Amino acid sequence: MFSIAKPTHNTGHICPVAAVTRLLGARWTMQIIHPLRQPRRYCELQDLVGDVNPATFTQRLRFLERQGLIVRREDPENPRHVQYELTAKGRELLPILDALAAWAQRWMVAESSPKENP
Repeated sequence: MFSIAKPTHNTGHICPVAAVTRLLGARWTMQIIHPLRQPRRYCELQDLVGDVNPATFTQRLRFLERQGLIVRREDPENPRHVQYELTAKGRELLPILDALAAWAQRWMVAESSPKENP
């Protein structure tokens, strides 16, 4: 895997924008976090995320757990039933993802819509 907080050049300082880009820019990360506004079972979450390879999906979930953004909970009565939910740290990302979605809706989705001919 990769390091999230990596010093920039030789200064020894960590650029916050670079660090968050490494975290949120990793494929499937935002698509996993966004639907976790409520706890989700593994299969439900995978369906919501879309066409992701199961091994990649599991790897990304484990990574997000290690980063402290999500927590994995097993059903004590049936350990095969696993549920994921956001931690407090993960929930703090939701307004950021909402703002990115609103920006994309305004500037990317709207621009890619077919234009009407006058």
